[in-house]
Amino acid sequence: MRGDVFAFVALLVPANKAGPVTGVVGAAGGLGGFVPPLVMGSLYGAYGSHALGLVLLAVVAAAALTFTGTGVRHAVTRRLPAPQAH
Repeated sequence: MRGDVFAFVALLVPANKAGPVTGVVGAAGGLGGFVPPLVMGSLYGAYGSHALGLVLLAVVAAAALTFTGTGVRHAVTRRLPAPQAH
């Protein structure tokens, strides 16, 4: 998993909760590498095509992009101090 994902943890959660949240993020990454191949294989076995699995992956990616672009960005900007005028 990329280090910048874990950098968000430091920005979004209090220091005393960073360990458990980092564990959840790591678990989500592990599941992300385990579940999609199973789903793709099952859909290919059922339909003989990767098309439905690829569409499903695209929908999940679009939802993750939307969540990151709105929810995470809002949380980060809320937690960061405002820039100081010189």
